[in-house]
Amino acid sequence: MSTPHPPTPPPRPCALKACSVIPACLSQPLWYKVCINNQPVIHVVEAEVEHPDMPRGLSCLASPEVQEAKYETPSLSELIPCLQCWTFFLCRYAAKDKRTLQAHNITHVLNAADGKFNVNTGPSFYRDTSITYHGVEAFDMPSFDLSPFFYPAANFIKKALSSPTGNVFVHCAMGLSRSSTLVLAYLMIHENMTLADAITTVSANRNVSPNEGFLEQLRRLDRKLVHLICQPQTSLQRVTCLEKILNRGSVVYTHVNEVWPKVYIGDEQTAKDKLLLRSLGITHVLNAAEGTWNNVDTGSDYYNDMDIVYYGVEAEDIQTFDLSQYFFSAAKFIHETLSNHQNKLLVHCVMGRSRSATLFLAYLMIHENMTVVDAIEHVKKRRRIIPNWGFLKQLRELDQHLLERRASAES
Repeated sequence: MSTPHPPTPPPRPCALKACSVIPACLSQPLWYKVCINNQPVIHVVEAEVEHPDMPRGLSCLASPEVQEAKYETPSLSELIPCLQCWTFFLCRYAAKDKRTLQAHNITHVLNAADGKFNVNTGPSFYRDTSITYHGVEAFDMPSFDLSPFFYPAANFIKKALSSPTGNVFVHCAMGLSRSSTLVLAYLMIHENMTLADAITTVSANRNVSPNEGFLEQLRRLDRKLVHLICQPQTSLQRVTCLEKILNRGSVVYTHVNEVWPKVYIGDEQTAKDKLLLRSLGITHVLNAAEGTWNNVDTGSDYYNDMDIVYYGVEAEDIQTFDLSQYFFSAAKFIHETLSNHQNKLLVHCVMGRSRSATLFLAYLMIHENMTVVDAIEHVKKRRRIIPNWGFLKQLRELDQHLLERRASAES
């Protein structure tokens, strides 16, 4: 006996673009997805769920409320009652039903329970379809750290939705904890939602129940993203000062420039021009835009026929991306490269202006003892660079950290 379809709910206004993210699937005929702007690409049965006790969220991290520090990440005690689970659906079976996936035009599958002890599908399971697969080997227990997968999974979803026909099926074993956590992280990272609004959006269409450990990891992500936006006015003014320095008397943009003895900053075209790299004598490459979506998909294999040492950083050129986590590791790679005077280094991203420039500025600050202002002044005389606002703020924080560390060492 088939399950009757509930009446279509009235449209709910939302400022986000229409897309198809299915945070979990359930046995036919019901399918749920994050329904944004109420323009479904596949059949959707929505359950209207009210959360009267949900902490007030802010739909955009760049809103005035966030900038003025009026938003606070909800506590676990506030979030857990909003995630009560009413119904259980076995997602592992839907993930293995290729006929149903194809009937709903699924183009991408994100398995948040990859591995032989979980939902053991893998890309080989879908090789007779046109489905693109991404697996995350995660376990649904509070002690498991799912946060290292937040950005890669979010980027996979983002890339899938960049196609007008992209439909993403996100699943785990039950579709309640691991899969929903990754969808929530995507909404926070790429749709600029706060944690409270991401939960409200997903819970309106699907029962979700991330475990307490995953919720705490999402809370940390929420605080980090809000922190990148919400700063005291003095900090905003200082970042604006750095922007003014960058825009004052910079050189004309070209594909590649030598910005330091035996160090070049360049773009994607430079990174893929092997003849040019040979003529420049490049021995090492630092790719600050590793990956496939809006990035430079070279990797170490691309340079197999050359005597080049490759180092990749998978970073996004968006102001909420935490590039500072790579400052010291990238600076170490640059420092070790230049310790041999025969080496020459290319640091690049897509345009050679934001991600790559930021990492090299961090190197000058860490290993050449420059202040952020001195580093910017030095590089901008040799190359047109434009680090985004978030990266400038992270460089300011690095500057403060290094100044404090040096002052402490001298005392």
